[in-house]
Amino acid sequence: MQSWEPASPFEEQLLEAHRAEDTRRCFELLRSTEFALPISAAAAAGEEPPRWAAATRPDGTWLLAYTSVESMSLGTAGEATHSRVVSLVELAAGWPDLTWGLAVNPGLPVQLMLESGLVARLAAPSLVDEQAAFPGRQPPLVQKLLPYGELPGVFSRRDSRVSGYVHLLADIDHIGSPNVLLDALGRSADERDLLDDAGSVFLLRWPVVGADLYRSPYGGTTEAACEAVHGWVIEEPPFVGTGFVPNVDQVIREFKVDGIALPHRSEIVELDIAGTETRRAVWDGDRRTWMLAFPKPIQDGVSA
Repeated sequence: MQSWEPASPFEEQLLEAHRAEDTRRCFELLRSTEFALPISAAAAAGEEPPRWAAATRPDGTWLLAYTSVESMSLGTAGEATHSRVVSLVELAAGWPDLTWGLAVNPGLPVQLMLESGLVARLAAPSLVDEQAAFPGRQPPLVQKLLPYGELPGVFSRRDSRVSGYVHLLADIDHIGSPNVLLDALGRSADERDLLDDAGSVFLLRWPVVGADLYRSPYGGTTEAACEAVHGWVIEEPPFVGTGFVPNVDQVIREFKVDGIALPHRSEIVELDIAGTETRRAVWDGDRRTWMLAFPKPIQDGVSA
């Protein structure tokens, strides 16, 4: 096998960090790069779906990924001639098996072996870690699906506490259709309790206060999977357990909260089938009640 040489400035930086045994720097670099995953010629031609290239060793099964096409060719002795390109986030969101690890550049001088738990934490860091990395950034907005049938109960309570799974608004703000949103989150439009009779979906939306209360749901559908990712949540399928929603075609992070209190001026928003958002209620933290919000009347095409 010919000797390996960096094929890009990125690989030069990775090699430098690897030689210095600066593991943290290596992981930081991997978080922001793209990988070449070996696929068959038929998959590259669209004749069959791509399959995960993996190798089984005494220490487990490892998904193969390379930091360049050149490295892939060298690392596989020329056997891999086609690839698909994905980011670490996309890898984690579609991770095939939590008992597998990630082998980056196996057999090359810059080989790195990552367990699935590390992949998940690099791709979907906690909100605490993100705020520490970007201390001046505004608190992110999150939202939670609010089944239409639960609205009367929500409005009647003087308690604003919320539990369950929430999502970063920045990850889903581009979605302008109730059905597309439900599909993106791994939910089905057939779950009639999520939609009203007109096909609208209702969303509870608020800024994060107390980032440590928003836990990344690392885990799995079995105890073995949860242990493999060093997680804390066991849920029924289609739960992913890497901090992402159960939809391999989307990159949407999720967090689990348990009885958190909504901050003042949290909102309930309706997203209708035309893609229009309308604020329907605002939480008054002083009075501890929801205040209904009515759209301003339209006169000659301009809000009054």
